[in-house]
Amino acid sequence: MSDSNKPLNRQDKKRLEHQRGQGSGKAYIPFVQVGEFSGSGESIRVKSSTVGRLHHFHSGIELAAFLIFDRSSNITDIREQFPLPLSSSLTICEQLGIKHPQVKGELYIVSTDLLLDCKNNTSIAIAVKPAAQLNDKRVLEKLQIEKAYWENKGVKWYIFTEYERPSELKMNLQWLRSFLDADTSIDYEISDEDVQTLISRLSNSSTKKITKRCGELDDEYHLSPGFHIEIFRFAIANNFIKADLRQQYINWKVEDLIFVGHEKNKGALGHVS
Repeated sequence: MSDSNKPLNRQDKKRLEHQRGQGSGKAYIPFVQVGEFSGSGESIRVKSSTVGRLHHFHSGIELAAFLIFDRSSNITDIREQFPLPLSSSLTICEQLGIKHPQVKGELYIVSTDLLLDCKNNTSIAIAVKPAAQLNDKRVLEKLQIEKAYWENKGVKWYIFTEYERPSELKMNLQWLRSFLDADTSIDYEISDEDVQTLISRLSNSSTKKITKRCGELDDEYHLSPGFHIEIFRFAIANNFIKADLRQQYINWKVEDLIFVGHEKNKGALGHVS
């Protein structure tokens, strides 16, 4: 039986019926969501500053790639787990002479990890994979399908591995993780007033390292150790304070920060429901 005559996996069929992978901006729904699949146990839901919706990621590498692009001023939309039309992937497989992704005779939808829209009206498609998987024949065949599809669309396509994620970024993500995750950030009672007060207190200490200055503020205001750095982590995770995530947070100085402030983000501060 040729691949074109094989049935589509029931779960993928339901996802298509529920219009997964359609729309853009806040209306977009990723084809696979957190809780439906996780190959590494690193699933996380994160709210973006670019789109203003919850994004679903299934690995630390996907999260790292997302945060890099979410903080780029050239990106206007980010769609994760973007599904390729089954008819297109079947045709490409036939042209390449490879089997379509399937399990026990059921076809699976091929998806691209990140699809980025840019300000110049172009798009970029990105496959996010651990480098070790690039030696796997089936993974390479799936990547061939993606590459062929996006090239036919005139869209640039790239592979993002952990080698594009500097160790400094990995360290920062571990430090920020509980504040980035919409499912765990609800444990922190931090208000917009807390963030604005912190920004005001930091503004006169430009040459000091942020970790040291936050400790000094705890002592100055007779607050428990870690009070100000916790607010700072929240503010960084929610883009109320911006810093270069490719530099270890322990080396950040106040002068390295960009204070976005409350007004620009009005209504965005707080927990995601």
